[in-house]
Amino acid sequence: MHMENDMNTYPLLSDQQVEKASEDFKKDLIMGLSNQTSSLPMILNPISKIPAHPGNGVAVSIGGTNGYVSLFHISQSGVIKFLNREFFTLPTQTTKENLFELITKKVPAVSKGKKEVLPIGIGFAYPLKPILHAGFIDGILVEMSKGRTIKGLVGQKVGQEYHRYLIEKHNLDTTVTVANDAICLLLGGDGVEIAGVVGTGLNFAYWEKRSHIAPLKLSELPGFSQHEVAINIESANFDKIPPTSLLKIVDKQSNNPGDALSEKECAGAYLFELFNAGKDEIVGESCPKMNSTDELNEIVIGASEKIRSLSLEEKKRAKEFAENLFKRSAQITAIQISGILEKIGKTKGIVPIVMEGGIFWKAKNYSTLVNAYIHDVLPEVIPSFARLFGSSRRGIAVLARSPAAS
Repeated sequence: MHMENDMNTYPLLSDQQVEKASEDFKKDLIMGLSNQTSSLPMILNPISKIPAHPGNGVAVSIGGTNGYVSLFHISQSGVIKFLNREFFTLPTQTTKENLFELITKKVPAVSKGKKEVLPIGIGFAYPLKPILHAGFIDGILVEMSKGRTIKGLVGQKVGQEYHRYLIEKHNLDTTVTVANDAICLLLGGDGVEIAGVVGTGLNFAYWEKRSHIAPLKLSELPGFSQHEVAINIESANFDKIPPTSLLKIVDKQSNNPGDALSEKECAGAYLFELFNAGKDEIVGESCPKMNSTDELNEIVIGASEKIRSLSLEEKKRAKEFAENLFKRSAQITAIQISGILEKIGKTKGIVPIVMEGGIFWKAKNYSTLVNAYIHDVLPEVIPSFARLFGSSRRGIAVLARSPAAS
């Protein structure tokens, strides 16, 4: 699907660049699994394809922008029902204590009438180093991303810190399990091999055969011997795509210069920042700043109130600029999916992929664009993108009720 680059709007990757970047992504996957230098951390998670164990619990999702707390019940036959859900917005800057209090005050609202002490599972949308603590999966927060800051939590065991908080502040002692949001999506994805998030942030996870991981890398999971391993790629960090001039500007101004370069040209936390960095030159100085990537999509679909006062020519340039930002984002998403498909040998026929994220499902024609760019690289594969209702929640629930590892 060749598209001409227009330097007056925003440069797209050529077909050849997309194909080469896909190959580079696959190489970085392999290098990461071999414990060699790679832009992809390839984080191994001590999670197998766990069945849903019956009982009640609380599922917590901490996303890039929003989060929720939900009560769930798993029946004897493994059917998961979510009974209540309370939403919250994650501040751009907060503290560990404030985040924990934000979550905890939602728990009574969702667990009305439940007198039992409920296990808590947390899906966390930031880079974690998985560990087993007292037999339950936890994660050390490696760094913050997506333009968010949680002071006092980086370098800490998220589940253990929350567990301690619950005891000290609320006299509540229960199990707390934590995993990356992409891993939760994969775990609840009804048997799919690949799961991805393209929303405020960018990431993918997939099941990898144990035999394809170097012994030295496997030593990160002592005593964990299942046939397949859940891999959190942390694919926001892929750095083999030539950066645009606007990316360099946004990266320099970000909280984490030099990191998450793919995310900064693909995800919702940054697309509107790219627009703002280039609007004066590309559209005109009279073009207002955008406050969110949703506002970019409004420009694309012709529903933007913010650019109403611009001239017809300026509106045209704004629309082309916004469209190309989404197209280049779709190219980066396609590059990563193509690389994973090649790595696991799924290059023909229908391949189900469970996806989450506002950009992937809400931005105009986004999934169609991703499909077309994948087709350029792998013409015989048919990605079947699914938005399985509650897939991430299902994964968190399975995680919360999982028995302690021996």
